[in-house]
Amino acid sequence: MMRTWAWLALGLQLGCGGGGVGPRDLDRDGHPAELDCDDANPTVWRSVRGYEDTDRDGFGEGSESTLCVGNATKGWTPVGGDCAPLDATRWRSVPGLYRDMDGDGATGAGPVTGCVGDTLAGYQEQPAAPDCDDGDAAVSALSEAWADTDLDGVGSGMAVAWCPSRGRPPPKGYVLTSGDCAPGDTRFWRQLPFTRRDADGDGFAVEQEGTVCSGANLPAGYGTEPSVADCDDRNAKRTVLVERWLDPDGDGYGDGAPVLRCVGPGESLPGETRQGGDCAPGDGTRWQHLYYASRDGDGDGRLAPAVGQVCSGFWLPQGYSQVVRDEDCDDGNVALFRAWSVHADADGDGVGAGTAASICGAATVPTGYSTQATDCEPQDASLWRMLGFTYRDADGDLYTVAQAGQLCAGIALPAGYATQRLSGEDCDDTNTAAFRNVTAWEDTDGDGVGAGVSTVLCTNHQVPSPWSTSGTDCDAQDATRWQTLSAAHADHDGDGFTAPIPAQTFCTGKTLPAPYFSKAVGNDCDDADTGRYRWTYLYRDQDADGVGATPRQMTCLGPEVLAGWSLYGDDADDGDAAVQTDEAAEEEVSLILDL
Repeated sequence: MMRTWAWLALGLQLGCGGGGVGPRDLDRDGHPAELDCDDANPTVWRSVRGYEDTDRDGFGEGSESTLCVGNATKGWTPVGGDCAPLDATRWRSVPGLYRDMDGDGATGAGPVTGCVGDTLAGYQEQPAAPDCDDGDAAVSALSEAWADTDLDGVGSGMAVAWCPSRGRPPPKGYVLTSGDCAPGDTRFWRQLPFTRRDADGDGFAVEQEGTVCSGANLPAGYGTEPSVADCDDRNAKRTVLVERWLDPDGDGYGDGAPVLRCVGPGESLPGETRQGGDCAPGDGTRWQHLYYASRDGDGDGRLAPAVGQVCSGFWLPQGYSQVVRDEDCDDGNVALFRAWSVHADADGDGVGAGTAASICGAATVPTGYSTQATDCEPQDASLWRMLGFTYRDADGDLYTVAQAGQLCAGIALPAGYATQRLSGEDCDDTNTAAFRNVTAWEDTDGDGVGAGVSTVLCTNHQVPSPWSTSGTDCDAQDATRWQTLSAAHADHDGDGFTAPIPAQTFCTGKTLPAPYFSKAVGNDCDDADTGRYRWTYLYRDQDADGVGATPRQMTCLGPEVLAGWSLYGDDADDGDAAVQTDEAAEEEVSLILDL
């Protein structure tokens, strides 16, 4: 409305002062500004009384007011009272309803006034079963839960009600199952029937029916399966009736018929025992028959095989054994007791031969016999055993060849046989003068050095003529030359001093031929002149006073210095033979030495 008056004021101002001007229509909607309720908006121009209809369901909200509208009725309505201004499906209020927002048929508290549309969706006209959660169609009724104090999954006590909507579990510490018969013990939660009772836990039960608080299975001591009857279910050591015998001699073995007693395995009444069969009822030292496999018939303290029974105590009496023992080969003769498996020893060397014979004798081997049958020469007392050898020395030179075998021997192998190398390997075991292989070369010129292809000779370790242990002769036909020597120096002028030469080799004897040397002798500066052989620095001596002056010059000399030259170069005046030293310099040196 304020906008309309603003445009109307503007139109009056624009129209002032001009005659014959038509009515103003700023938005050009065909309605003059003074009649247009909003001359800036061509879609609206008329004022009406009504309500804003935000959800456009034909019913408005709020109080009635004046609205600027056009031809369309959208956005406003002359009818008010919309109870859900933002929901086009609901607009009217209906009293006396009951809530059912999840549509599960169960209702909440009521009656209430409901905001609905064409239908009563979300409400019902009549009350139904109460709904504990009207937002979950899957749940309506309250459930029960029981406290599970021992957390074994089964509760007890008074139930609590809770609404299990949206999959909510029961309250913490509560479960859906009740009936826990032991609320404080996680092992037990239900009553199970039993028909057998084992009160003393000995594995034997008595018939008894009832129920007992249990877990997945009956607790120990209860069962439903048949079992051996317990003669005393209060004492775990007494289970079934056992036999007992009278034992007048107190040896632990009874006599006569047994009686039945409900006692433990180790219990007996005075004068009774757990075992019967006493073979000597009046003798407390004997009560049972024991088997024996050996006995001593002749009393010599040695046993022979014999099977039987004898009335005994804990052990067999002396002279009996449960083990087969054959120490006595003649149990009727105290002088004969040991069986010998021996072989005839004809040569008396302590080793026999031939087939074994069994002889019953005393403690030692019978005379003329041996326990060994390995005599390889039964008629020769010096030979009785086979010894192995791995080396042979047929020619007796103490050099051997590898050869394995055996021969009949005595204490040791005879000469010529061994189990290890002696002095070495024999290259000819038929010749005492030939026993060692040597490598040799033929020495045709007799200079002690051979040449050509080497050969192996079987000798007494010496190389015979015309052979040599060396094969490096550089001239096999010349006895004066046999080795190659290198020369790096020469004395061509024969003055006893050498000069370097390119290295070259010579086939020679003990030494290099003249004028060659392997090592330098001096340093010959002119090997073509015997008078010159050394390099020396010389100074020019122009005044012939024996002392020259610089510059010096390297010169090839012999034993003497050249005329006009000197080995010294400190002449202060080489033009005056009377002056040789510098007095000022000498005085300076003297002063230094005095310091």
